[in-house]
Amino acid sequence: MHYLLAAIVGVALAAFGLRAAQAQDFYRGKTVTLFAGQPPGGGIDNEMRLVARFLGKFIPGAPSILPMNMPGAGGIILGNHLYGVVKPDGLTLGMPGRTGFALAPVISAADTKYDLRKFTWIGSSASSNFVLWMRRQANIRSFDDLRHAQRAIVIASSGSTTANSIMPEVLARYEKLPLKVVRGYPGISDAILAVERGEADGVLCQKASLRADMIASGAVVPVFQVMDLEPGVALLDGLVTDQREKALLEMLSAPQRLGLPVIGPPGMPEDRAQILRRSYLNMVTSSDYQVEAMKRGLDIGQPNSGEDLAQFVAGRLAAFPPEIIGEYRRYVDRP
Repeated sequence: MHYLLAAIVGVALAAFGLRAAQAQDFYRGKTVTLFAGQPPGGGIDNEMRLVARFLGKFIPGAPSILPMNMPGAGGIILGNHLYGVVKPDGLTLGMPGRTGFALAPVISAADTKYDLRKFTWIGSSASSNFVLWMRRQANIRSFDDLRHAQRAIVIASSGSTTANSIMPEVLARYEKLPLKVVRGYPGISDAILAVERGEADGVLCQKASLRADMIASGAVVPVFQVMDLEPGVALLDGLVTDQREKALLEMLSAPQRLGLPVIGPPGMPEDRAQILRRSYLNMVTSSDYQVEAMKRGLDIGQPNSGEDLAQFVAGRLAAFPPEIIGEYRRYVDRP
């Protein structure tokens, strides 16, 4: 009996070792396509192209990484594509975005055809931080300046489902700030260009979305931030007091805790998912990646593992009260 058990265990271990070896060799000579859910030029595209530059070096077999863009609806189009079209073979990954992509299924948005809990979560380099940046000529340096502005302050944004649209609208309503949000820009890079041209006074976005020279020259100045990451910049949570407003802003900021995640389609083989997760974490903690990320102004902090992201999605993103979800929907559905 003991001999039979030992034989069974030996066969099982051999089979496991064979599968592991096959998985390790799977990516040799292959090409992995990596999509961004926004157009070229913005922070999401910037980070996607950095990941595409380095990730293949950390995956066993050193596959090529092909960077692509599939913009639309705040990442929802890419989310639908990854969920319902892409084969779960580990050769197609995506970085759809943050708020629009993550909250659309929470509110059952009509065009959403994916379940966040079923994606294969690979990892993210750090949680993300939104900052309200104002062009220097707007003469807005603080939240009090916003409160006391004697004219409409134009905020450029990239879509009806994104936090860079809805957060300023929430502040305009609850704090009575004279903010006029213009939603019509295709991507955040277009919204930033509107600020540069003087069409808009400000934009709410990640630091990585801006060119470094815009910040260094003082062409744009930070007014507040959503997470306490930028030294000397006021934290939004300390500037508002209404509890319903706080709950709504918390919902809008929840996707920022995810950072900018890399995901794969549902049903990816577990061995390939684990290879990609380990490879991604090895990449984002490497000195080569971090030096280049800092040059680009990307968020560098505690990386999020795929397992941690999956747990956060299953727990936190599904726990918002119906009344807060309903209010968020009203902002999304606004023409």
